[in-house]
Amino acid sequence: FLRRADHAAPGQMHILNALGVALRRTGAIAEARSVFKRASDLGLIDAWRNLGILEANAGDANATRNAYAKALAISGDDAPSHAGISQAFELLHQLDLAREHARRAVELDPNNDVAALTLANLFLREGNLAAAEVTAAAVARRSRSATNQALAWGVIGDVRDRSDDPGEAFAAFSEANRLLLSIHGSHLVETHLPYHPDGVERMIAFAREVDVSGWVAPIDEISPVFLVGFPRSGTTLLEQVLSAHSGLVCIEEREHLALAAQAVAGDPEKLASLSDAEIESIRAEYWRRVSAETEIGGRVVVDKLPLNVIFLPLIRRVFPRAKILFALRDPRDVVLSCFQQRFGMNAAMVQFLELNSAAAYYDKVMSLGLICRERLGLSVFEIRYEEVVADLEKVAQDVTRFL
Repeated sequence: FLRRADHAAPGQMHILNALGVALRRTGAIAEARSVFKRASDLGLIDAWRNLGILEANAGDANATRNAYAKALAISGDDAPSHAGISQAFELLHQLDLAREHARRAVELDPNNDVAALTLANLFLREGNLAAAEVTAAAVARRSRSATNQALAWGVIGDVRDRSDDPGEAFAAFSEANRLLLSIHGSHLVETHLPYHPDGVERMIAFAREVDVSGWVAPIDEISPVFLVGFPRSGTTLLEQVLSAHSGLVCIEEREHLALAAQAVAGDPEKLASLSDAEIESIRAEYWRRVSAETEIGGRVVVDKLPLNVIFLPLIRRVFPRAKILFALRDPRDVVLSCFQQRFGMNAAMVQFLELNSAAAYYDKVMSLGLICRERLGLSVFEIRYEEVVADLEKVAQDVTRFL
């Protein structure tokens, strides 16, 4: 109906903004972004705010900051925009600006959850644990949003963890995860998705049986490097190290590969029967997506998305010559760390809300990784987090030699 309204009365900013919200809620993110930009270009502050929310959900702090800055240019006393930009500045480690905007948001709206949570995180970062817990606890008590309550309990858990009180820390993280599970439990039954444990199991069965001897690449194929592993295994640290090399460019965590091959990514039968033309089409779409967001400039692309480990068969099919950096860390550290984090929820991240399901998911995903390494003829370099911490320079040299 909103599309029909836009067609009947083109350029109406409130219609466009509502359409953008509908598109965002139904997962049409690229189109929602485009529609919000059309509405915001007409001067609607709500559209800039909604674009900020979209970019924040997509994990792009720079784009989030830019959207809220445009909103503040329209109204400098808009509390939600001050709160939103404060959160972006905190993620960008521009802490003074984050504090300035968060405090301004609280002045304008003392009950603004986003600003309060940003201040709590800032207190935590500077070691003011008492202030962090008091600020977060206020959100946990008063907020009408279960998501914001969960985020507040997560901060409380971090405070208690740093205060060497593991029992109370675990209780706080458990409460945060209970709240998130009450909102996002539907992801547990999305068995058709490749990230769901059932989807991983289907890929395991495929990897055990598939014959890859005929999966060859054209002579002139250009491949990215894929940095994979389980979340919280040190991939971000590795990305920061690799980004310092002038011959490499690390791209933001985006599902470029899965989206480029979305018709076959989670369907082993279709993956096995891809034609050369279909594979070339997926490659072209992958590079189109990467180039749209990243200035490559002749450098080697490092595509860091930890759970691309689930798509190792797809990588082997589409980019047979691709080099794989496989991050590993003590599973106990990994599983507990995943339990402690507040991830955006989907069929994979919802597994981390309970410790047993997090451990079971680790077992399933990493079993798939082992099978793929044994059977698919991948070019893999294994990097252990503990070795990176012990001797970063040696690991960096070993990795660049491999690449």
